[in-house]
Amino acid sequence: MQPAGMRYAMKNPGPLLQPAGMRYAMKNPSPRLQPAAKRDKMKIGFQTAKTQRLHKAGMGLLAMGVSLLAQCAHQRGSDYTLTAARVRTTPVIDGLLDEVAWQEARPVVLRNNRTGEVVAEQAVTTRAMACHDDSTLYIAFRCNDPDIWSSYQRRDEHLWEEEAIEVFIDTDDVPETYVEIEVSPANVLFDSYIVDPQHIDIPATAAFDLPGIRTAVQVTGTLNRREDTDTRWQVEMAIPFRDLATERSPKITAGATLRINFFRLDKNTGRAAASYAWSPTGGRFHNPAVFGKLHLQK
Repeated sequence: MQPAGMRYAMKNPGPLLQPAGMRYAMKNPSPRLQPAAKRDKMKIGFQTAKTQRLHKAGMGLLAMGVSLLAQCAHQRGSDYTLTAARVRTTPVIDGLLDEVAWQEARPVVLRNNRTGEVVAEQAVTTRAMACHDDSTLYIAFRCNDPDIWSSYQRRDEHLWEEEAIEVFIDTDDVPETYVEIEVSPANVLFDSYIVDPQHIDIPATAAFDLPGIRTAVQVTGTLNRREDTDTRWQVEMAIPFRDLATERSPKITAGATLRINFFRLDKNTGRAAASYAWSPTGGRFHNPAVFGKLHLQK
């Protein structure tokens, strides 16, 4: 018994019953029936088309291989570590980042999240910093940005759809559960508690609030004026340790080690959207296996 496709072909043996494209193919069944010059031209055309197809397929496989290698490397875990300096004078949360505390904090530079490569263009580089005192974790970002904008105005709107910085913090070393914090250039906050990174229920997770968090943003440029060229925006936040406590980690103190990652979403006029990370994930941000480590200095 023939497969359906072959039965159809047997029922339509003649070229008159075939679609026009198939009739043309039957009228020209082989390059051997063509004049020599035309055969040579057809042969070159066949070889060129074949070469193009092979090149295209090869480039596709190469790109896929690079992506898979990057993701596999990231999946093995992160060796990124950062020490949050213990400060005596706490920073004022105003976005200026001009206090002594931030001079003591070591900045880290975010990389291209997809490739893990260094971001060479200074106009879009991003630095993140962290420090702490006995009660609070302080985090800051410096985001170089020629086009600073955001349309969101209310807490827990979908900031990731525009420009934002993000911080993921895991205090109990349970990879499936961690706090997500986002801040927009307009100083709008999104805070949530993730319990299943693979299947995030956004409304349910966003119902979580960090009661004591404070944030501030300073813009060097003009927010939401897309036609001009801006310079940077800075984010400063204070997160009380009590807001980050869990049943497994009821008290966070100096000397503790947290799991953390810093991200940025950048979407500028005339440029492709970009995503940056301290510990690149190779894909979506919600990959706790590659979070780095944040040591709270004693």
